[in-house]
Amino acid sequence: MSKKGIPHTATVSFVFVFMMFLFSFQSNLSLLSRSNVTSSITKSKPGAVTKAREDMRAPSPSRAEVKNVITCDCSHDYYDMWSINGPTLLDPITSTFFATGATDSAPPDFTVKFHPYPRKTDENAKSKVNELTLTSAPPKSTCGVTHSSPAIVFSTGGYTGNFYHQFNDVLLALYITVNSLSLNHDVILVVTNWSEWWVKKNADLLHQYTKHPIVNMDNQTRTHCFPSAIIGLITHGPFVVDPALLPQHKTLLDFHSLLENTYGPRGGYAPASDRPHLLLVNRRNGVGREIMNLKEVLEEIEEVGFKAIVFEPKRDAPVRETYTLLYGCHAMVGVHGAALTHLLFLRAGTVLGEIVPIGADWLAKTYFERPAGVLGLEYMKYKIEINESSLAERYGADDLVLKNPSGFVNGNYSKAKVYMKTQNVKLDIVRFRVYIKEVFVKARRFMDNEG
Repeated sequence: MSKKGIPHTATVSFVFVFMMFLFSFQSNLSLLSRSNVTSSITKSKPGAVTKAREDMRAPSPSRAEVKNVITCDCSHDYYDMWSINGPTLLDPITSTFFATGATDSAPPDFTVKFHPYPRKTDENAKSKVNELTLTSAPPKSTCGVTHSSPAIVFSTGGYTGNFYHQFNDVLLALYITVNSLSLNHDVILVVTNWSEWWVKKNADLLHQYTKHPIVNMDNQTRTHCFPSAIIGLITHGPFVVDPALLPQHKTLLDFHSLLENTYGPRGGYAPASDRPHLLLVNRRNGVGREIMNLKEVLEEIEEVGFKAIVFEPKRDAPVRETYTLLYGCHAMVGVHGAALTHLLFLRAGTVLGEIVPIGADWLAKTYFERPAGVLGLEYMKYKIEINESSLAERYGADDLVLKNPSGFVNGNYSKAKVYMKTQNVKLDIVRFRVYIKEVFVKARRFMDNEG
């Protein structure tokens, strides 16, 4: 028979349960600590990355900040952007960025490999981009060159040989990235997949983003140190600058103004004749979407009153020279293709005429019609009919290829090459005459108003 109070067996049970509680509590604390560290260097929510961006220029992060030393803004459809939010050492020989601000409060040897190009789901594009390594492991070397400004790291590989991608994937994406980070252009541009012709051609614009020399990490032999680093570029979509996502609410118009400030003719433009100038973009050399009756089309353009200029873009042409040519015209017309990216060089009010082949409706609207509206251009579409497409001879007018392009492609975008690579156009001159007269009326009005 037990005494009054707590039985002996209950006391033992209580002690046992209490000790188990202490053990469990300590274990949970340990797991929680490890969990917090892990999540701080893996894919974080956009809000966490925003905080990291605000602190990215801090030269000596505190122990509390070190836990967020490597973060990723990985929540977007088009791009991932990694950040090292503290002292960073670049070893160019191994293409590795070391988070030298990491201490024993951060997990040892965290490593991630990344292709710094804003087409995250496009494996073909990424195969043409160097893979970089980010790690919290300690480097084996010290700083060879020390910079006082943060690095923005990107690639000029991928599709940048194409004029559209040159702008959308790099030059416009870089504009968005610099303006997203509120760094007042005090950054070091670090480039992988360095292309000498590309950097030289775009040097004037690149130096609008930075006041420092551009670093070619592919030919460096010494290590470089930065107070922090951004690896990758931000894009908002095809020729989109979303003001809601930028601190100063900038738009594509602001990028257009930057191009004008960089390349625009000094003292304005003096027209060489009293006729409006129409620049006809010509595709040739078997790349697809050629105008097969070019001579007749040019005659029709001249007949309605234009001074026609045939424009065949060349990779090595100086940008300022091309910009001056485009800036001075009153209309630009061409078959859907990358060369219509030159719409960025046109003055507001200029007529942009796009000849849309079979199977290119969505592309035309997304890549050129919508941006043209933002830039204040007079967009005029000439949608070809089946009998104007070379595909009619190859497949027959009633084939699915011509009657229902979306049904033919059906999600297999390799089939779209039929429309982009093998299709040429022979314009119906009667239809085209009606169209080009309407273009002339608007171009003439623009010339009379603007010169």
